[in-house]
Amino acid sequence: MSKRVAILTGGGEVPGLNMCLKSLVYRLIDLGYEPIGVRKGWEGLVRYNPSDPATYSENFIELTKNMVRPIDRTPGSFLHSSRFNLLNLPEERARAITGTASASGEAVMDQIIHVTKRLDFAGLIVIGGDDNLQYAAKLSAKGVPIIGIPKTIHNNIYGTDYSLGFSTSLARGVAFIHELRALAGSREEVIVIETFSAESGYSTLLMAMLAGVDRVLIPEVPYNADRLAQLVLQDKRETPANYSVVMVCDGTVLEPDQNAKYEHSLKHFDTGHEHKLGSGFVTAHLLSEILGEEVVNQPLTFLLRTGVPDGQDLLGATNFAFLAADLLSKGKFGRMTAFVKDRMWTDVDLSLAIKGTRHVDVPAMYDVENYKPRLELIWSMEE
Repeated sequence: MSKRVAILTGGGEVPGLNMCLKSLVYRLIDLGYEPIGVRKGWEGLVRYNPSDPATYSENFIELTKNMVRPIDRTPGSFLHSSRFNLLNLPEERARAITGTASASGEAVMDQIIHVTKRLDFAGLIVIGGDDNLQYAAKLSAKGVPIIGIPKTIHNNIYGTDYSLGFSTSLARGVAFIHELRALAGSREEVIVIETFSAESGYSTLLMAMLAGVDRVLIPEVPYNADRLAQLVLQDKRETPANYSVVMVCDGTVLEPDQNAKYEHSLKHFDTGHEHKLGSGFVTAHLLSEILGEEVVNQPLTFLLRTGVPDGQDLLGATNFAFLAADLLSKGKFGRMTAFVKDRMWTDVDLSLAIKGTRHVDVPAMYDVENYKPRLELIWSMEE
């Protein structure tokens, strides 16, 4: 029976990712397995050409304890990562990835299944966010022996109340907001702080509450720029230092009629481009126009993905790694490691990831009229 186990990291980097990888490699080796790192997430499995031996070393790396011993001291992903979404892969991108004249998302999935069999992997451990785990669940349904580990700073994956990286990014976000607040107060300005692009505003909402920001915008609720401007002016008047802090989760949009109203202003920006302007930039620009004063915009996105993992994420990384290795040794595939409030460290059905992304319960958690958190006793998003 094969002892080769593939490990890949996909999606955005998070604090604690390399600690999880290191712990996983150590435990797998102790259990008698041969951990194989897949370079650049799913791309490594797709780009490998069994007919060309040279592509093996380009896409895979045989991991040892000595190799991964120092990696927990640095951010990012030791295996490198890629952000393309295999759940919604354009045919042109599929052709580029596979290097064939015609390809589709289904052909890419077939390639991954073929490679896992050809390389005789006993299992594939995927450390990823919601998109990557959804794709892993689809592969699992086709018979690929997969185990998932949830990692995302958004903490919005179905089946677990905690995902790797969330705790550190939350604390770093609050710290950065306090530093930027001091500058805004010193200059008596309005500052817009933009967080990561997401479909769910949960982590942004929680960060805003813990940092005590004045207003927060989330993707679940389109906003009215005029009303926001009035609230910001009110905040400035009521604050002795004459400033206001607005948080914006990238992915937040204007109310439909506001798009038409401010079309003259927004047409100067290429908002339809693949790498479009962030929602924070748009919000800051509109507030500046309405208020007639400079409004600072500061994105935090990449800063929240770096830094030394805190105690919670170090424990999470290690426990998730140990759980995944234990599942593998017992032949329990199609599972995802998880932390659930009434079960602690556990595992759940990986197919839960297919339910998509968890969103903010707006009536319970958000004041729509005043753009403020409405949170009391906090644990995690409800199902």
